[in-house]
Amino acid sequence: MDDRRTEAAHQTAPARRAELLASITDLFGSAGAAVSPPTAALFSEIILGVFDDMRPDERAVLVERIAALPNAPAEVLRFLALREIEAAEPVLRRSFAFEEADLAALAATLPHDRLCAIATRAQVPEAVSDALLDRGDRAVLRLLAQNPGARFSQHGLAILVHEATQKLAQRQAAARESDEERGQMLDIRSAPPVPRSRRSFAAPSESGVVIAFPTRTRSRPGDDHSDETAAAPNAVAEVIATVASGDRMMEVAGLLAGSAGLPVELVRRMIAKPDTMPLAVLCKAAGVSDETFAAIAAIRGRRHGHSAEAIETLVRAYQALGQDDAAHTLRFLQARQASDEAAAMPAQQNPAL
Repeated sequence: MDDRRTEAAHQTAPARRAELLASITDLFGSAGAAVSPPTAALFSEIILGVFDDMRPDERAVLVERIAALPNAPAEVLRFLALREIEAAEPVLRRSFAFEEADLAALAATLPHDRLCAIATRAQVPEAVSDALLDRGDRAVLRLLAQNPGARFSQHGLAILVHEATQKLAQRQAAARESDEERGQMLDIRSAPPVPRSRRSFAAPSESGVVIAFPTRTRSRPGDDHSDETAAAPNAVAEVIATVASGDRMMEVAGLLAGSAGLPVELVRRMIAKPDTMPLAVLCKAAGVSDETFAAIAAIRGRRHGHSAEAIETLVRAYQALGQDDAAHTLRFLQARQASDEAAAMPAQQNPAL
């Protein structure tokens, strides 16, 4: 590779240089995980040394090759991520060689067009989606929400619900002035891009922490927050519908937990049990539509090997479940959780003792 580096650095014929770089890249990729740090450093030196002297078409071919490398050096990936979007997008969108921490760090600093590329990756871990949601506008949010490979932490889900709540409140306020817009609901999959400032949601340190999403409260006319609080349950249901369409039951559980004010792990255990009552109660209390619940029931049915008849029976039971009955059962679950938490406290910290 060292001889080819020398020739590539001094080669002026574009065709020959492109051929050499292709050969070097393929040779590096074929070594896989066996590549030594010195070899990786040498490959990085070659790419960084000749990249700026290449024609746009040569760069495009080389970047595509590097994006496909399973062992692309972090130095090369960071270098390309900071170049023009034509060079950055292929690696940000498709390279599996990125370390999660490096990708999250880039998402925390890169401009908007690069954030959109990261948001469409086949897999977007929670740490990366958190960084994107902290900085991205609604276009980035929409791409993440549509991406079935995107995972969301409770921090990220809270941002989705917050954005959906705000947009619903805006539309409800506008509907009072325009018959044409009255009754419209937010679809976070098609919301127009609106610039957003850095968001300041506190991320939980463990899945047992409760992050309660906004809930409907009785408000008086003229209350500055009446639109936002009234919109909240529909916003939660809308986000649930979006993530459920991507077969993301972990996120569905997180949203149901946030809506109910219960720990995420508790809700995950509840909906994983054979008894389907908790799932139906939590979904009904969150305002989940019959159509969305049918999708959730189908996902759960596939994972548990349930028949189509069993899934249909569950959906019919959900349709028959009253809102008041669901709210009553949810209050019981919340009271039991509070009692369990109080019982687990040391005596000196337990207010009931």
